Amino acid sequence: MAMTTVDQYLSAADHAMQQGQPPLALQLLMAALAAFPEHPDILSRLAIDAYRRGAMREAIAYFERALAVDESPGNRCNLAMALCDVDRYASALQTIQALSERQCEDPLIQFTAARAWRGTGNPERALRAISRAIDAAPEDADFRLLRAQISVDQDHWDSALTDIAAVPVLRLSPFQHYRLCGLLMQTGQFTRAMPEYRALVARAPAYAEAWLGLAAACERANDLDGMQDALTRVQVLPLNSAQHAGVNQMQGKLASRRNDNTSACRFLGAAYEADVSDPLWKSQVGFDYGQCLDKVGRYAEAWQVFNAAHATRNRIKTDAAGDHQALDFFALLRVPVSGHWPALAAPADHRPDPVFVVGFPRSGTTLLEQILDARDGLVSFDEQPYLPKTLLALQNDGIVYPSELAALDAQKREQLRNYYFKQTEALVPERDGRRLVDKNPLNWARVPLIRALFPQAKIILALRHPCDVILSCYMQNLRSTVLGGAFSDFGRIADLYIAMADYWQALMPKLDLPVLVSRYENLVQDPEASTREIAAFLDLPWDAGWLDNSTHARNKAIIHTPSYAQVMQPLNTKAMGRWRHYRPYLDAAVMAQLEPAVLAMGYSLD
Repeated sequence: MAMTTVDQYLSAADHAMQQGQPPLALQLLMAALAAFPEHPDILSRLAIDAYRRGAMREAIAYFERALAVDESPGNRCNLAMALCDVDRYASALQTIQALSERQCEDPLIQFTAARAWRGTGNPERALRAISRAIDAAPEDADFRLLRAQISVDQDHWDSALTDIAAVPVLRLSPFQHYRLCGLLMQTGQFTRAMPEYRALVARAPAYAEAWLGLAAACERANDLDGMQDALTRVQVLPLNSAQHAGVNQMQGKLASRRNDNTSACRFLGAAYEADVSDPLWKSQVGFDYGQCLDKVGRYAEAWQVFNAAHATRNRIKTDAAGDHQALDFFALLRVPVSGHWPALAAPADHRPDPVFVVGFPRSGTTLLEQILDARDGLVSFDEQPYLPKTLLALQNDGIVYPSELAALDAQKREQLRNYYFKQTEALVPERDGRRLVDKNPLNWARVPLIRALFPQAKIILALRHPCDVILSCYMQNLRSTVLGGAFSDFGRIADLYIAMADYWQALMPKLDLPVLVSRYENLVQDPEASTREIAAFLDLPWDAGWLDNSTHARNKAIIHTPSYAQVMQPLNTKAMGRWRHYRPYLDAAVMAQLEPAVLAMGYSLD
């Protein structure tokens, strides 16, 4: 029967799709367009057909033509969604913004606007938009997953985990399930991510990215046999070039974990040279590859790769919030430190005050934590933002930090102590009288708060040669830290170290609190003398177990910092003096600015 109406053509195309004949459906749609040129319904269907085939440029062209003849909300939303899918966020925002402001209650429009706002670097607007979508459709998995991702972008892990918990896992599509697994990895929920990945590959065994995700989760959990099994499974699948590059990356990381750095460089080099369009992935492979080049002594190449990895991340950085947080942190370090420390009696709650392990990132704080966590009477909870959140609670009460700490009354101190300890119960529900070990390096800048709330606390300051510390930070993908842009290049990391050193020099003479300086170099060269000193400082008995950090770390399995692989190894001096290999490439002006801080911390540039 000859077709004479648009509805007849569309119905026939629908029937062809239902019969498993996509080519016929496309042929019918093209015939419809010839009979009814620029009809918006036909253009929209052609756009959706192209979208399903992954022909995004074609889909966007059809969506644009449909919108040109029919500016309906559906056509505008479809175009903006497709633009987001190809990372054209500015164009997507231009397409959807006015509509989202007019139709605040439409969840799909708000979801699309949230994607565009996030992509253009405005997480606050993105959060408002996606929250409106969730208010209208609280059980929608895509909405929850996007809000969780926005929260992760801002290091608001508690909010992210709340949304993750609300995701209906049993009703997820494989792609949604994959996104959920990725969020669990980003929030450090490695033990939960692994069974979710395993459930995903069981239901979608041909999903190559899911197998690669499982391999990554196993690596973070130090399950190298599980990692090898996942890689064996994925390699029998038909892989595209990007997936093949992902396999090379994981093979390289596995070889590196097994100390076969020659093979690791070969795999990671192949991944790094692959023609993959995802810049975030490309930059991460750069960090992996650079670290492997460093291990085999190819320092000039490593330096070039690290520079390229940072440059890629800097080009695609979508959010200035990290820079704002870094500026706020720098401002905190420049606040004059009061010399007035009122005498503080022991708190009435009789809970032992924690041991705080502080320092600059990559100074050996994770190593110290593992040593302490293995001791009877002590328990750590890995790197958590419990003290920063307590500081935020104090500031939200209108108390100016640090100038008004001296005016805290007993009731407010007790309230803040309770808030801190309540947070720790999430990971240490049964303390059994054990003293908490709070290891969070940048609590070094929050020592006045420790002094105000925990007058019987003890502080271990981890120090390491500043040049080794800054270089090590530069070699890591630390961009998810709260400081964000402060780790965007070598010079900015040096600026932060200088600010921290200056702050400490001003604070130390005024601080009425026991502090032990533990130097990384001493710890790895003479572990017995160093650990005896720590034991005496904490009034703990010393035995030979203090010298075995790696067994406890292996038994613990999940360690949530970039040092998770290093602390599995026995104490060694491999990382000492690494910066000297890179001295020919370090900016002379940066080194001149850094020298006073190096000297102040007890080191030299010789």
